[in-house]
This record gives sequence, C-alpha cells and structure tokens, in this order.
Amino acid sequence: MQTVEAFYDQLSTRYTELISKCVPRYEELFYNLFHYIPNNLHPRQIIDLGCGTGNLTAVALQHYPDADIHALDISADILTECRQRFLGNNNVYYHQQNFSHLKFEPESFDLIISSIAIHHITDEEKAILYQQVYALLKPGGLFVFADQTKGITEEIYHKHILRWKEEAFKLGSTEENWQLWMLHQDAHDHHTPVGWHLKQLEAVGFNEVDVIWKNMLWAVIWSRKQCPGAY
Repeated sequence: MQTVEAFYDQLSTRYTELISKCVPRYEELFYNLFHYIPNNLHPRQIIDLGCGTGNLTAVALQHYPDADIHALDISADILTECRQRFLGNNNVYYHQQNFSHLKFEPESFDLIISSIAIHHITDEEKAILYQQVYALLKPGGLFVFADQTKGITEEIYHKHILRWKEEAFKLGSTEENWQLWMLHQDAHDHHTPVGWHLKQLEAVGFNEVDVIWKNMLWAVIWSRKQCPGAY
C-alpha cells in the first residue's frame, strides 16, 4: 500500500490545484483560521504542521511578515515545491519530519497552525501530537488548526461525504480526481468527531478550546495554553 509520504510526493506539483478543486470554501477556511487569533498575540515563532506546498504558510506570511515560520512536512517533494514558492524569503525554515516526534525545544513557539493534515494520523497518534504541541507552545501561545472531521453519527458522516462530492464537482473536480482522493482517504485518513478533539486538547492541558468555524467535514479548532497565574 502506498504511504502518505509517497502519495504526496506523487501530487507535489499539482497539490495546490487539486486541493482548491476539492475543498469547498477553502479560502474562507483560511480566513477564519487567522481571524480568531487574539489581537494581542504577536507571534514571532510559528510552525505550520503538514505545510504541503505552502498554502497556509503563505497566508501566515501575509499576517505576520516579520515572524519566523517553520514549514514542516513528511514529503520531501512537497517541501521542494514549498521552497521554490518562497525562494528568497529568509523567514521560512523547512523541516522534513512526521508528527510522531517534533524535534524542537520546549516552549519555542507562539503560534502553531495546521491545515487539513492531522487527520492523516490515528487517534492515538493525535493524542501524542497534542501533547507535543502543548509542550512546544510558550505560555499564552495558541494552537489553531483546520482539518477534516467525522460526524457524530455514521448517517451524518455519510451525508457529509455526499455533499462534499457535490461541492467538489461544482469547483471543477472530475470523477478521476474524486476517486484519487477517496482511495487515499480509505487507505490513510482517520477522521475523528469534533468533540473528540476538544476533549483531547483539554486533557493535555489547554484551558480554552473552541470550534470557530465548520462546514461539512471541515472544522477550524482553536486552543490556547494558559499563562501561569492567569484565571
């Protein structure tokens, strides 16, 4: 079976085109991910988990042009595309890592972001990732991510998939494109209900968690690490 890394290596040159035809309200998803970052948070160190070809990194640079942004992905070919996109920008750093072991110093980041990547790991691995994310954030830091989720019932989940297909075809996806994503989903995706994410984030220590936007499978989830002495 093809690995997640091999799948994205294969799509590296077409990823941005394909994802824009696959995810309904893709730009709105990004807008909301950044819109709810607190006004008093001025991140200097940011990490983009599962950066792909840099779509989320590009938006982060627009909002925080002076920040250092660490773009992390498992796919070497995807990272090559990302490097080419930001050629000459000295604020972006590249890391080929998976989510099982993030090799950074504790409390290194003000903001950790991610877009449609975390569902590629199992629930057990998500729980470990959230522990790592909490440890990597400075006090008062924020973890906000967009991802595909599962409905609380199988009927809801099935209806989400049906609506997703309808909307993807409106965006220009073909049956070939759709089957490509569905084969990948069956082999590698691990969708989890929104409530599970919120409970797990609270369990690792985040004191404030919320769902700030949702459309079918896609949700933007917000969580903040409390400052010492804060109430």
